[in-house]
Amino acid sequence: MDQPQNTASIERFTVVDVSDESLVFRRVHVPDTTPTGRQVLASLGLSPHNEYIVLQWLPGGDIEEVRPEEQVDMTGIAAPKLIVEKTDRTFRLVLNDHSIEWPANAISEHALRTLAAVDPAQHIYLQREDEADLLIEPGTDVNLKHAGVETFYTKADEWKLNVQGVTIKGDTPEISVRDALTKAGFDTDTAWIIVLKSASGRRQVDLNYIIDLREPGIEKLRLTPREINNGEVATARHRDFALLPTDEEWLTAHGHDWATIIDAGRRWLVLRDVELPAGYNVGTTTVAIEIPTAYPMAEIDMFYCNPALARTDGQPIPQTQVSETITGRVFQRWSRHRGAIAPWRPGKDSVVTHLLLVEESLAREVEK
Repeated sequence: MDQPQNTASIERFTVVDVSDESLVFRRVHVPDTTPTGRQVLASLGLSPHNEYIVLQWLPGGDIEEVRPEEQVDMTGIAAPKLIVEKTDRTFRLVLNDHSIEWPANAISEHALRTLAAVDPAQHIYLQREDEADLLIEPGTDVNLKHAGVETFYTKADEWKLNVQGVTIKGDTPEISVRDALTKAGFDTDTAWIIVLKSASGRRQVDLNYIIDLREPGIEKLRLTPREINNGEVATARHRDFALLPTDEEWLTAHGHDWATIIDAGRRWLVLRDVELPAGYNVGTTTVAIEIPTAYPMAEIDMFYCNPALARTDGQPIPQTQVSETITGRVFQRWSRHRGAIAPWRPGKDSVVTHLLLVEESLAREVEK
């Protein structure tokens, strides 16, 4: 028959998680249900006790010292988190309104991030009175020896997106096109042509597309109604003649609002709202390109802009003094031609390659 156990002989203990300032915790058993700071140090084999400090990281976020004869706060905690360090003093700081006693005269960005329980999308700042708050860079330490209490706070990146001239803001880097339009006040039931501009170029997207604002150069969404009947030169569905299928696919895929127009027997490809690099008197222009009847065997030459472009520094733009009227609108002619080194190559050159020439010409002019 089993002998009854003597309950008085059963050792009772408390489980605590202990770390130094690295905040890498390990589990320790302290032989008491209401351990004191001195008992914690004894369980760790640390002596003399007056050379060490025991701190408790409370569930609410504060960190407080546990004096040698003071009991560890066990209120609602299965395994208290304790920070033990060999030091003769602590340094006080505030992190997101939590009061923290720290056992070293400096604290790392990693420790601050761990104490604040924030993800990499958030940044940590040191509050300053007479100058801009200091961003704590990853991998750096902050000196706590200065007079006064250092105050830190965390802040998420603010992500911005321009939706047809309306800037929306959010604290997450991903947003659906549908949500972006809704936040900007646009009706998602309208039949839009939606174009997303980024560093990699333009592309047409739909309402379910997820925009990742972390992608370099994400700047804006442009909206164009699929049906435009206002009599302007370029409308979304104005097609007087067909281009090469590859041309049309490229123009649509890159989000261009384009049309083909026949005026006085001449064939024109017209692109609305072409964005310009900084340095011009306007931010966008309409670009017209004459498409020869024998294209693609015949060469595409020059291009035309409305409104007329000028440099903001007042310097003249050479070979742009001639104008051309297209369906009643005056366009500025840019006489830019291929040279002998890079002549037109039938079967290889196209609207696409000519538009690259247009883009290069517009950029080069203001880079001078």
